Amino acid sequence: MIITVANQKGGVGKTTTAVTLAHGLAVQGRQVLLVDLDPQGHCAVALGLDPEPGIFDWLVRERPLPRIVRATGRAGLTLLPGDKKNGSAISFLIVEHRGAVPLDLLRRALPTGPDYIILDTSPSATELQAAAFHAADLLLIPAACDFLSEDGVARTMETIALAAGANPPEIAVLPTFFDERTRESKRVLDEYRAHLGDRVLAPIHAATRFREAAAQGRTIFEVEPEGRPAREYAALVWWVRGERGEGADR
Repeated sequence: MIITVANQKGGVGKTTTAVTLAHGLAVQGRQVLLVDLDPQGHCAVALGLDPEPGIFDWLVRERPLPRIVRATGRAGLTLLPGDKKNGSAISFLIVEHRGAVPLDLLRRALPTGPDYIILDTSPSATELQAAAFHAADLLLIPAACDFLSEDGVARTMETIALAAGANPPEIAVLPTFFDERTRESKRVLDEYRAHLGDRVLAPIHAATRFREAAAQGRTIFEVEPEGRPAREYAALVWWVRGERGEGADR
């Protein structure tokens, strides 16, 4: 199953969601490949690793995927890293007229296919982002509970409709940075639910623990596995597994 995590607005918890979901699935015994399509390379940083030109090496240098996928030190979780050369990969593919980036080939490019492939995308509308939309079985949109993020969700869904064509992926919105103490946060969550119905998942509350975990190169499941942030992301993991049709084995 390919899950694309995307929002055309930055600062909404996109990379945090991609990394945490990937690790959460691995914690539950699944084999997961996390792919960093963002030139910032923050997936590696969030896992305590250095960014590397993995995407560039795969798409441009055509290196075999098994040689560039990195272990993360976490059972079941591997990483295809990205860095600033992601942008160069896009330019190269355009100049070479290679057409769409075949990210769906990730399903078959490893000797043992992972159960889940998580694609973390850049907020910018690029060929890599469009390819990630096209390859997705599930498009997960983290959306902060603030006024400006409402527009980001709308723009992202418009782009998905254009990129996915006749076979759009399932779409789910994950409210993030939720704070029930503020009227704005509750209002925006209500707006999401009013317009998108059951495509809106249970919200992730704002928590300083996410920043602390990222600064340590660890996930919330490693920093505070019994805390509310971990419980909320664990609920997301179970929802994703249910969408894939996995039986409950808690």
